[in-house]
Amino acid sequence: MDQKSKKIKAPALIYQDLETASSIIRDLLTPDIEKIIIDSKKLYRKLQSYLDEVSPNLTSKLEPFKIKVPIFESMGIEDEIAKLLRPKVWLKSGAYLIIEKTEAMVVVDVNSGRFIGKKLHEENSFKINIEAAREVARQLRLRDLSGLIVIDFIDMEKEENKRKVYYELRKELKRDRAKVAVSPISDFGLLEMTRQRIRLSILDTMSDDCPTCRGSGRIISKDTLITRIDHWLRRYKTKKQALRLQLHLHPNNYQFFKEQKKKALRGLMWQNFVHLKIEEDPKIRRDEFRFFTAKDGIDITDKLPLGKKT
Repeated sequence: MDQKSKKIKAPALIYQDLETASSIIRDLLTPDIEKIIIDSKKLYRKLQSYLDEVSPNLTSKLEPFKIKVPIFESMGIEDEIAKLLRPKVWLKSGAYLIIEKTEAMVVVDVNSGRFIGKKLHEENSFKINIEAAREVARQLRLRDLSGLIVIDFIDMEKEENKRKVYYELRKELKRDRAKVAVSPISDFGLLEMTRQRIRLSILDTMSDDCPTCRGSGRIISKDTLITRIDHWLRRYKTKKQALRLQLHLHPNNYQFFKEQKKKALRGLMWQNFVHLKIEEDPKIRRDEFRFFTAKDGIDITDKLPLGKKT
């Protein structure tokens, strides 16, 4: 590039990196890959030219996709992507992983699940942990998880088994392009490791924090919602306003009130001297409620916000 820059006049292109597809081929095409299926004629020709130039022996691995069904659907890729956004990962044995990403770290919990073993606990735990170690390494690559990662393996008594699981994980991580550092399994069954951040995780790329739970994965229970409604009505009662109100709820909570909490609803009305008509409103969050005046339909919920003195 230095020599080229001295020979040509500006403005001129000195260097251009490969397109996304070509760079993927360059970085990820290994001898164990049997074929590369491409659903674009234009891209197929480009990659064919690229491989003819850099690795002619690999050109035969390119294969055009000729089926009319979308390639992601035909190959089951859509389902696999959906699985990557879920915290639970099932293993072939019936055990499973729970993968949770927090601000501070990534936590992987190994659970025995539906695994049924006829041998001793130690042997069952070892078998599940070996399988889990292989899958954890795979999931870290697929999900692009980085930073501090803590894996909670099923407890094992034998130090030899702990070492085998540790070395199995290290062996699988050798396939990872990111730099990793792994510590042995502790007495508590925890393994700590770090993984270099190459790009955003697939969770960050393909999803946003839930506006309802704000990324925590939890919302208030239905019973807690009833308590909040009661607190709001108690404040409303002190203002001696209209005696008829509409209570708007998320469809799930609406059904809950109609089918299971009729008595509680009557109690709310009796205790707070107000008549309530509940309405189903899909625009409302599951952890939310809104009160409207029955006469003119004005939203008065925020006039008496919970947690503030009036």
